[in-house]
Amino acid sequence: MQVLLQFVLGAVVLVAAASPLSVERVESGLRVEASLPRPTYDTGQVVEVALTAVNTAGAPVSVTFTSGQRFDLVIRRPRGDAVWRWSHDKAFIQVIQTLTLQPGDRLSFKIPWDQTDYQGLRVDPGPYEAVAVFLGATGAAREIRLPPLAFTISK
Repeated sequence: MQVLLQFVLGAVVLVAAASPLSVERVESGLRVEASLPRPTYDTGQVVEVALTAVNTAGAPVSVTFTSGQRFDLVIRRPRGDAVWRWSHDKAFIQVIQTLTLQPGDRLSFKIPWDQTDYQGLRVDPGPYEAVAVFLGATGAAREIRLPPLAFTISK
């Protein structure tokens, strides 16, 4: 019986360790969510953040972008030092565009990070945070910055 209980508890720990992580915020009827499929990554393994914005209101929601950039992602150490930013080496068209999302409509993005820093060097193993930012303005919100997703790069 004790062996069975240890096995079951061990299985629960494995399931919990492999479960996805997510954070969300709601602004003006728009629910923005960022997620990671797991909390731990092997050294060199791509860390892919999914970012989704969904109109959860019962009416259309207008989202205004001030450039061709729709989102950003910052990878930082827990103390706040940024090691990588998705938009760092990119240029975006400067145009104002408004999208109208009907109830239930969604915008989805996947943002991969290859565990390198601004200079293209592999980062050290350890704890990191991914901070996703949705750059569509809704009502008074100019952008929607999500709470950090904590994850670890193992040795």
